[in-house]
Amino acid sequence: MPRFSDIIVRSTVTAFVVSAMSAASAGIDLTPSPSEYVAEGMKHQQLTFVQDKQRIKYELPAGWRYDGGGAQVHLTPPNKKFAEATITAAPLAKPEALDENTIKVLEQQFVAALPLGSQFVKIEEEIPNSVLLSGNPSFEVTASYQLNGEKFLKSALFVDLRDTQLVFRLSARKGDFPALHREFKSSIFSWHWIDSEPGHSAVAKEAEQPAAR
Repeated sequence: MPRFSDIIVRSTVTAFVVSAMSAASAGIDLTPSPSEYVAEGMKHQQLTFVQDKQRIKYELPAGWRYDGGGAQVHLTPPNKKFAEATITAAPLAKPEALDENTIKVLEQQFVAALPLGSQFVKIEEEIPNSVLLSGNPSFEVTASYQLNGEKFLKSALFVDLRDTQLVFRLSARKGDFPALHREFKSSIFSWHWIDSEPGHSAVAKEAEQPAAR
């Protein structure tokens, strides 16, 4: 009989493959279109994603790089080895509540997806609704673990929309994690939808300049 942990791992892998193949059906395309703006003498880089007839604006943490698209965007902070973040969009078959049962399953999947060989895994923090994107509920979990003799922390912020689950993940060495987590968490608050219907042309025609990666 297969172990419960094996079932969770297989379920997590299957869910990721389905999300990668079904980004369009989720309604959110995370293929980034970059732009820049200057405020108070500083240049800020934004990524624009698409959901149906709306655009989504997201401001990168300063100096972070990005790649990927479709169902997942990969972010890399500067000069921090073994640190990375991802934003993923996975379709939901139906709206779901972030209740106790759902949170328990998400936490199990989160732990099962830690790097192979992780030791001394410990849930460090669980925070409901630490970020509210347009009023949608969220759940954040952070775990510590040891890998190849080094201590790491990893967090995942789950946001359930009507037909899509957004997940913002960050992993880094224990010493680097707090500052990077603050930067990444602050950037999530910049995530917002822009209505691009004909009646909102002033917003839709917002000036943008192509940005180099």
